[in-house]
Amino acid sequence: MTMFSMIVAFAVLLVVGFTWFFVYYFNNPVLQNPDGVAKVVGNCGDTMEIGLRFNAGRVDGTHHWTNGCSFSKHCVETAANLAMGKSLAELRKINMISIMEEVGRLPDTHLHCAQLAETTLRKSVDNYLEKVRERTAGTEARA
Repeated sequence: MTMFSMIVAFAVLLVVGFTWFFVYYFNNPVLQNPDGVAKVVGNCGDTMEIGLRFNAGRVDGTHHWTNGCSFSKHCVETAANLAMGKSLAELRKINMISIMEEVGRLPDTHLHCAQLAETTLRKSVDNYLEKVRERTAGTEARA
């Protein structure tokens, strides 16, 4: 391989890498001031984060992030996608089984990724409900 071919191959690899980076991060922006957010660290050491924005009682925006493996990424992304458009009652029905049905077969050694995504989603919902209770208590105290 000539030096020129190596430079071209490196340049192509760089362009592909930067393209993936920008497409991924521009399609998954972090929500500013989400209504509910949770960051959970699993026993495996992976960290997942899900943020939710509600409008008229339904999720109308999400963000997700993980520092884990590709299985963790797929599970947290799926949990966030499943949450879109859902009411609180529908969010409570999302579990690791529904996440795994969307993701597809996970190796036995990575089933905990779906469980961690479920836990993170539930804690995001709990955080939202806690904020609602605090606002309601503050409104009642002023009345």
